[in-house]
Amino acid sequence: HTPTPSSTPTLSPTLPPSPTHILIPSIHVDAPILPVSWNPVTVDGQSQAIWEVPDTYAAGWHETSAPPGAGSNVVLNGHNTAHGEVFRDLYQLKAGTVITIYADEISYTYTVSDILILPEAGQPLEVRQKNAQYILPTEDERLTLVTCHPYGSLRYRLIVIAHPNGFEE
Repeated sequence: HTPTPSSTPTLSPTLPPSPTHILIPSIHVDAPILPVSWNPVTVDGQSQAIWEVPDTYAAGWHETSAPPGAGSNVVLNGHNTAHGEVFRDLYQLKAGTVITIYADEISYTYTVSDILILPEAGQPLEVRQKNAQYILPTEDERLTLVTCHPYGSLRYRLIVIAHPNGFEE
């Protein structure tokens, strides 16, 4: 028996468009967003992923994270010291601050709910892996911003978590 082609095309779900721009007026961030991936490295005999960070005034969207509006974790990183310092003043954000992410012609607004400063440099692998939980997929829509802290140092990770207000076309 030869299978006959179906006359009904199968539609695959389409994800919302990738983020293209970030706006945080309270700290004067108005920057493009570039997709970034990760590279495997070996540290103390352990393999781990190191995320690329744009080497210009831009935030990096972790390609394996969700696009805005997809109902999961939208992860953006950026330098605080070098290469444009896009997230230099991220530490000044407060709960309630509004962040706007653009994806094509759609704007998504998020409100900051949590700001975390976590020890990173020189920490055991278990601590760094626990810190990485903030960039994993989530069951709720959220925006996670990641940078180093304080200015000029890699000692800590500054994590900002924001939740959606909605989106407009």
